[in-house]
Amino acid sequence: MADRLWYEDVPVPLLMREAREVYRDAIRQALIAGGCDDVPRNGVFVLAALDRRRPEPKFSSQADVVSWLGLSKQAASQLIDTLVLREYLERRTDPQDRRRMELRLTERGSIAAHAIRQAIDTIDAKLAQLVTAKQLHGLRAGLGAYRTIREQR
Repeated sequence: MADRLWYEDVPVPLLMREAREVYRDAIRQALIAGGCDDVPRNGVFVLAALDRRRPEPKFSSQADVVSWLGLSKQAASQLIDTLVLREYLERRTDPQDRRRMELRLTERGSIAAHAIRQAIDTIDAKLAQLVTAKQLHGLRAGLGAYRTIREQR
């Protein structure tokens, strides 16, 4: 019988926590280096999603933030208010629908989004050096399946 690899007996949630911490630490360091050390924890997801250079996820309104992050309307509103107050985001009336408010990155928000993107890309590149393309595809497919599970609840 072949020796088992250390991670084969570790519960998946603990492995996911480790991955999250690797990305979180890299992003936090990049934000600090970029002078954006006051981005709230969930603000990272908002800024990254509003970064037009990233293909997914895309959203531009508070309702999108609520839906995508699974936050309550109140929590999303507080998060957006904080990002606006700290000059990462600006709100504008949607020219197509005057009842809807658009969210856009400010210059400072773009700097933070760039730092976030570079940190993620750096960790992704390191990961790609440690696993095969097939393994990476399997990892993405497995993690993507969690969205399906969530949507089926």
